[in-house]
Amino acid sequence: MGQYTKTKLWEDTLKKQPKYDDYEIHREFLRSEFEKIRENAKILAREISVALPDYTVHDIAHSDALWETSDLLTKNNFEITPAEAFVLGVAFLIHDLGMGIASFPNGLKKLKKEVIWKDTVASLLKAELGRPIKSDDFDNINPKIEKKATNYVLRHLHGKNAENLAKISWKNSSNQDMFLIENAELREAYGPIIGLISHSHCWNVEELENKLPTVKLGALGKFPSDWTVDSIKLACILRIADAMQIDDRRAPLFLRTIRNLPHSSEAHWNFQQKLYQPQIEKDLVYYTSKSSFSIDEVDSWWLCNDTLQMIDDEINDVNALLLATNHKMLNARGVASIETPQRLSNLITVEGWQPADTKIKVGNVAKLVSNLGGKQLYGDNAIVPLRELIQNASDAIRARRLLENENDDFGDISVTLGSDEHGHFIEIGDNGVGMSKKVLTGPFLDFGESFWGTSLMHDQLPGLESKGFYSTGQYGIGFFSVFMWGNKVSVTTKRFEKGRESTLIMEFNNGVDSRPILRNAKSNEIIKDGGTRVKIWFSDDNLLDNLLGDDDVPGGKISLKELLKSLCPSLDCNLYLIENENKELIIKANDWITIPPMDLISRLIGESYIKKLDENEKKLLEIASNHMTLIKDDDGTILGRLFIYQNTPGWDIFSYLQDDRIEHFIAEGAVTVGGITTSSLSHITGILIGRNERASRDIGIPKVSNDKIKDWASLQAKLLCNLDLETRKQTFLASIIRSVGGVTSKLKIVDCTEGPMDYDQLKLKIKKLNLDEIIIASTTDVYIYERDKKAKICLEKNVFCADSGIPTIMGISQIKGYIEWPNTKNKWFHSRSLNGLVIEAFADVWGYNVGEILQCSDISSDDKLYNAVVGTSGDEDVTFDDVDIIRLPKK
Repeated sequence: MGQYTKTKLWEDTLKKQPKYDDYEIHREFLRSEFEKIRENAKILAREISVALPDYTVHDIAHSDALWETSDLLTKNNFEITPAEAFVLGVAFLIHDLGMGIASFPNGLKKLKKEVIWKDTVASLLKAELGRPIKSDDFDNINPKIEKKATNYVLRHLHGKNAENLAKISWKNSSNQDMFLIENAELREAYGPIIGLISHSHCWNVEELENKLPTVKLGALGKFPSDWTVDSIKLACILRIADAMQIDDRRAPLFLRTIRNLPHSSEAHWNFQQKLYQPQIEKDLVYYTSKSSFSIDEVDSWWLCNDTLQMIDDEINDVNALLLATNHKMLNARGVASIETPQRLSNLITVEGWQPADTKIKVGNVAKLVSNLGGKQLYGDNAIVPLRELIQNASDAIRARRLLENENDDFGDISVTLGSDEHGHFIEIGDNGVGMSKKVLTGPFLDFGESFWGTSLMHDQLPGLESKGFYSTGQYGIGFFSVFMWGNKVSVTTKRFEKGRESTLIMEFNNGVDSRPILRNAKSNEIIKDGGTRVKIWFSDDNLLDNLLGDDDVPGGKISLKELLKSLCPSLDCNLYLIENENKELIIKANDWITIPPMDLISRLIGESYIKKLDENEKKLLEIASNHMTLIKDDDGTILGRLFIYQNTPGWDIFSYLQDDRIEHFIAEGAVTVGGITTSSLSHITGILIGRNERASRDIGIPKVSNDKIKDWASLQAKLLCNLDLETRKQTFLASIIRSVGGVTSKLKIVDCTEGPMDYDQLKLKIKKLNLDEIIIASTTDVYIYERDKKAKICLEKNVFCADSGIPTIMGISQIKGYIEWPNTKNKWFHSRSLNGLVIEAFADVWGYNVGEILQCSDISSDDKLYNAVVGTSGDEDVTFDDVDIIRLPKK
């Protein structure tokens, strides 16, 4: 017999009594059945270490030790019936058995059918691949990911699984049912409550009263009538006994040595291996260490500190519940010396260091939220709250779309402007998944904690992760930007599958400086379908004017309709604007892919800008817009729709060098994330789908690969060649195409004695000239010379003029450095300039690679400049001080 039979709890309830006992036959029946169950449980418990070798001991020794820990908590204070001792003892045995694969009758095969297993694998795959999950990603799962997912799910489901273990069966070789509780009478009478109590150690304390019977269960027919079962009392004992059992029996030194533990597990094993068994003195649980924690064991000591703090919190919460439900409290009211690390170190000793609590703290959480949730993170951009709320709404819609297998055009977002007795307001609503109370009062209010991709999401929305969901929001701070607009905010929400009466409202009446109010919605406030509505009352009516202000349009103001279109140009949800009780569909889900090019351009730059164009500019834009083409990934995913465009004048470096230059219209493109504009594109017009670069979500990096953008640019070059373009414009457009890796086709790229040439013409000239040294001069230098001298240069036959600059398609400065796109692996600067293209042409004709030519050439740089005569003007030689001298390598 084990040590558990020597505990007072066992001796008072299930042990053969020393004196005459009227109920010995019943006591013996429970005792013998318990011992049978214990033998069965011992076999299953051995399997836990097979599945989870890195975890501390969860075998039969742990279950037996809970009798001793319970003794400390209940001795001389609690009355426990033999039936309760049986139920509690079996709960001790099975509460952790769910962590073994053997606890699933069909083993790993059954586990893999669990939705949470698929969601966990999807989450791990998404982290590894850095993209949304596709169905074929599950075909060949990395064994490491499979093992990690299995371990996590076993741990995550072990409580839920334990609830079934007292009732389910396994098939033996003869196809007979084998039960953990073999006696059918006891299995039927106590199996369900044993399962619930076992599961309860994974619940929050407040859930015990809601999920367990609040009245005692009556006695079995053949037992004495006072052999009742008090579920809440037993669940509280199990909960604290399990939490407290963290001494060296959980982490034997030799076992720790032979298991070769990973670093993440080492700290757990180390501190538990150092602890003596707990003891209670004067209502406090005392833990003491066998040896001191060295400076190399700092993390382990702090983990011990945090664990004891958890136990202290649990004891306090459980005692509060026991008191509230008319039960006696436990013998312990907390953990000794847990108040400060210094005091605890007198019991859990240290050597060579001092455990000062140096953990980073936030003294004023409200101020942090106010700052980082608003202007400190986003600046004075009044559009940010609108962007963040639409993004949150679209994430919620995409989640529901996947869960309910809706079409790609499912989901409505509404933006409403109005006023009431509190002032002018704006409201953003959606028919997405909505929020439960747990989410609304949890991650929604937890600044910096996103709901998406968490274990809570897996619990609340099972199957969503494995269906490939990928949220735009990742940082859990976007909602708090609404306080840039006003301090009075109302959030109304209802889970999509719940009834209307479950609609909840959370009200902020003073921003984040006071606690929000949570209440049930009134009949006129309910949400009929699922979803969320966020209403903000403007603290200053000028905020709306700032939102719509634009000095570049007539009247200095655009409409909210224009703003929404340019903000959400590729949204995959239907976007409605409601003003003066008029509801207008302004963006249809995914219509950016199919609407006429000029409609997409108007959406991007605004109707007010289009109206500013003169007829010639409109005509040029309409002609060029016919070149707008889709960019698709290899699997058919649409990654963009755009074209290369610049109008004249004002489109190139020469226009900026003119003394009488004027402002001219330039049609920019946009990088969108989740359908919302995050970054602008220069020199190319349209949309590229991107990913967020940082928490403020003001930088989006296009997802399209370099190869795909190269192919697209090469096609644009061919299309541009069909237009009657002046040479200067051809050259600049060629520089744009070259900057993204495209082939310039028949566009002019270089000027020489024979005039402008395209790439193929240049190669023919090189072959004819048979030169072994050439000079590449800057087109800009030639222009400046001829402008200032009012004279033309007659170029030498070995001089070629090309642009050395690279047009910036997307370049953004930030704290981490300069983000440039496209970002090629080629470190040679001129790999993206026309200057470099000229060098490549010579390399091709001469039969050498570029590197070999550069080694024997003189290339001007910021550190050193090279000069050469590039031609004549009248009777004078013209010398430039910043040229590249390209030489044919000697054989």
